[in-house]
Amino acid sequence: MTGIRQRFASVLFVVLAALSPQLFAAQPDWVGGDSAEYSSAQYLLGRGTGATEEEAQNRARGDLAAIFEVRIQVASENTISISQSDKKSQVNKLATQRVSAKTDKVLSGVSIAKIWRDPLTKDFHALAVLSRAQAAAALREELLKIDTAVQQQFDASKAATDPLLKIAALTRALAVSIKRDGFQASLQVVNPSGTSLDAPIPQVTIQAEINDTLKRVKIAPEVASDDGVKEFAGILKGGLAAAGFLASDTGSAELVLQGRLVLVDLGRQANWNWVRASVEVSLVEKASGRVRGSKTWPAKASAQDPATARSRALIEVEKLFKQELRTTLIGFAAS
Repeated sequence: MTGIRQRFASVLFVVLAALSPQLFAAQPDWVGGDSAEYSSAQYLLGRGTGATEEEAQNRARGDLAAIFEVRIQVASENTISISQSDKKSQVNKLATQRVSAKTDKVLSGVSIAKIWRDPLTKDFHALAVLSRAQAAAALREELLKIDTAVQQQFDASKAATDPLLKIAALTRALAVSIKRDGFQASLQVVNPSGTSLDAPIPQVTIQAEINDTLKRVKIAPEVASDDGVKEFAGILKGGLAAAGFLASDTGSAELVLQGRLVLVDLGRQANWNWVRASVEVSLVEKASGRVRGSKTWPAKASAQDPATARSRALIEVEKLFKQELRTTLIGFAAS
């Protein structure tokens, strides 16, 4: 009996020895920790596991992209926080858009460096790598393009004699500059030191130029027709102020903002009183009578009684002015 056990043990040892390279193959260091070959100082890493090799690769790329975007978001939010803490800086109202990081350009450099299959679970493991140096070079290239475009618009604003054209050029410069934030935050992630490429013309400088120019534009609000709604004059003037322009009297104004309001009582429908409003604004040069632009908005409101429905319709008109009048007037600049 002892001889049989010895022979069985010998056979088992031989079988295990033959299978040991597959059963006990060493797990690569990158599967559960840092990679000696791809150091974090030189590469950003993403890991993925899947039942197939393709699935593991896709998950590895997704892991790298997710980590990348989360870090970009944190960097962007920190930038916003720092900007807002400086009371001397005029913080851009569009600061929340700084989180919209552009990662496509960077992630195009991602490659699958390693594939390993676990001999026990049969799962595939993939390692996605992104060279920090390569990504940083791509980001700097994009930032330089953006800075050139911002400079061109800023120079155009300086050359413009028409204040509306000046505001339009500055607004375009600001819009391009906002796109820069994603690339800037990306570069901070890519560089181990967290350094980035500062903008030659900061957003706060552009915004300050816009605000100063807006105050120099003299526009007189003028009600062309109000459909008997006396409150409309105040709504028009308030909308102009909310847009950042300084409302002037007709005598000193260079431009006139003409407003027209039409209210239609739609009667009672499904136990509600409905009122439809149509509001139009036109920007007119006082000296020449030239119309720089016109725009009409519809609005609608309801209530249990006609008077409240009418008041709510006027509130909708007031909201439209606060949300869209500034963009609309600046858009008239090219007309």
